[in-house]
Amino acid sequence: MLGRIWTAYTVEIWKAIRRRQTFTGPALLLALLVVAPFVQGITRDGNSDYGYIAYVTPFALGLLGVMLLLIYCAGLVSQEMGGGSIRAVLVRPLRRHEYLAAKLMAGCTYALLLVVITVAGAWGAAYAMGDLIGVSFGGELLFSSDQMLNAYLLGSLLALAPLFAAASYGVMVSTFTRKPVVAMFLAVGAWVMVDIVKHPLGIDRFVFSSYLESPWQVFINRCDGMNVGWFPAAWQCLGISAVYSVAFAAIAMLVLHRRNFSA
Repeated sequence: MLGRIWTAYTVEIWKAIRRRQTFTGPALLLALLVVAPFVQGITRDGNSDYGYIAYVTPFALGLLGVMLLLIYCAGLVSQEMGGGSIRAVLVRPLRRHEYLAAKLMAGCTYALLLVVITVAGAWGAAYAMGDLIGVSFGGELLFSSDQMLNAYLLGSLLALAPLFAAASYGVMVSTFTRKPVVAMFLAVGAWVMVDIVKHPLGIDRFVFSSYLESPWQVFINRCDGMNVGWFPAAWQCLGISAVYSVAFAAIAMLVLHRRNFSA
């Protein structure tokens, strides 16, 4: 089974590479990262520019990045259902849960790609145009450059948890309809709706999208000279995200198994 999933996953990657629209999202994200230094100024003045990184990272991934991820994942299954190519795929010795697992892995890979682009773009701009020499207040070094980098990298790894949950959500929605455009609008529309009502309803701490920015809080606080711990916020982020990831995957599996692709 694992061999079939891996083969299906490699096929997904090659299909993604051949599709021009796959690179639209990363290109838009790169464009944002190119423009951002002109909005949040970066200068070589002897002062560290970690503030720029703290500003652009949550914005790039928590807003634009997650929307691009939802749009991409919402088309993974619906596009093949609409075009009928899913029948040819499932005729092969590939079971539906293996097919879905490959799609989920492809969505998570796309999320990882967006994180890598954001990390490289944010730090690359700050390194090329500004200073990254640690955080000091009153002439005292509070956090070295290595400590800041480590906090950011740990935040990047933690940020994958809610992004993987978002990928699982997008793939789930992709199984609901044969029309990719409908799936994309449904995925984004439901996401925005939940984001609007979760705070008034007081359910924000139970919704995984609330943890898209929390992985960066340690880094952001260190930019302001404050040292806060990773826990319990990290456990909450990982736990809530994992529960939603599994739930979305289970629903997608149920929907896919109930669908009739013979017609």
